[in-house]
Amino acid sequence: MKTFLQPLQNLAEMEEIQKQTKKNCGILEISGCMESQKAHLMYGLSGLFPCHLVIAADEKSAKELYEDYRFYDKRVYYYPAKDLLFFQADIHGNLLIRQRMQVIRALLEREDEITVVTSIDGCMDYLAPLEKIEKQLIYFRNDSTLDMDKLTAALVHMGYERVGQVEMPGQFSIRGGIIDIYSLTEENPWRIELWGDEIDSIRSFDAQSQRSLENLDDVTIYPAAEQPMEKNGVSFLDYFKETETLFFLDELNHLEENAKAVQEEFQQSCENRKEKGEISLSGDWMCTWEELCHKINDRNCVAMSLLDPKKSNWKISGQFNITVKSMSSYQSSFELLVKDLKQYKKEGYQIVLLSGSRTRAERLAKDLQEEGLNAFYGQDSDRILQPGEIMVAYGHARRGFEYPLVKFAVITETDIFGKEQKKRKKKKEYNFNYK
Repeated sequence: MKTFLQPLQNLAEMEEIQKQTKKNCGILEISGCMESQKAHLMYGLSGLFPCHLVIAADEKSAKELYEDYRFYDKRVYYYPAKDLLFFQADIHGNLLIRQRMQVIRALLEREDEITVVTSIDGCMDYLAPLEKIEKQLIYFRNDSTLDMDKLTAALVHMGYERVGQVEMPGQFSIRGGIIDIYSLTEENPWRIELWGDEIDSIRSFDAQSQRSLENLDDVTIYPAAEQPMEKNGVSFLDYFKETETLFFLDELNHLEENAKAVQEEFQQSCENRKEKGEISLSGDWMCTWEELCHKINDRNCVAMSLLDPKKSNWKISGQFNITVKSMSSYQSSFELLVKDLKQYKKEGYQIVLLSGSRTRAERLAKDLQEEGLNAFYGQDSDRILQPGEIMVAYGHARRGFEYPLVKFAVITETDIFGKEQKKRKKKKEYNFNYK
């Protein structure tokens, strides 16, 4: 990703930001940031530490950051917040737990580098410590012995549902000496065949066709349910080691406002249910904002905001301001796009155009060449662009951005076509209005 990282190194503030981040305790605040540019800067700083936790104010912002960051690093995970008020009635509960458990698996398997995006309320419920979850895991390998009764009891305790035939994650079935388990963290279920009480084979298979996919030497089964924890639990922040993790905080003002609103709503609901005689909700399931803020202040954090944050309980260890501009909206006008690109070329900008289709990207590069621009379709994200060069690449970001002081610009299909045009995926033809 040198195409995108090299321009950041030319920012006057970048060297000092990196220097302070390496030894920071508290919140290093960077103002002037906006939209998809935040993910770009986060990725530019990600190389300083192996683990990264991105915290947004709400679910919508978290998902947008997740999608923007995926362009730079496909290994990023999304950790959704659990709705403690209506969790048991949530029809999306299985998918939600699956996403959360996939993050837990990545943390337990100690991947060399990991980036997780969540919202502030995703950090507010008490969780079981990672060490406790690890002790619950069930591990099998070929040639090992298996007690069917103990396995059945263990799977039910972990939240798995026994069915006649597995069809979705969180289910298992037993037919004679054949055990099918659809682990919550896997794309496909497993089939374990026994010879007596010994495992004869383990393989993955397609849940619909029942066709075998791959022979496996061993498998690890993760829980299919989360048990609510109270104050003896830990927060999601505690899953990340202090010495190895950099926190990215999106819009400090919004983080605090939303966290307080979530806490107030939860406490009010607890009181209302208590008055009605319901005991299904414990006020001790949620970490308070004051406690969470204290935890954040004690970690190494970089906050990115459009404006300087209001005075609050944040422990600000340093402040920077960078100059970023949002990209113009071209409303499908090829002429306006070419006009701006020619001006960028004249000023010596490095320019990247992102397209959600490789075919459209190649065609756009050719059309720009016909306009006398130094454009090319590029798949090498490590190529360092020369001044005036335009690389048209396959990829997605919500909005484009510009660093005018280092002359680097990213333009997306949303900037070119507008949001409404972008959604019309049925149209295969090129959608510029020109000639």
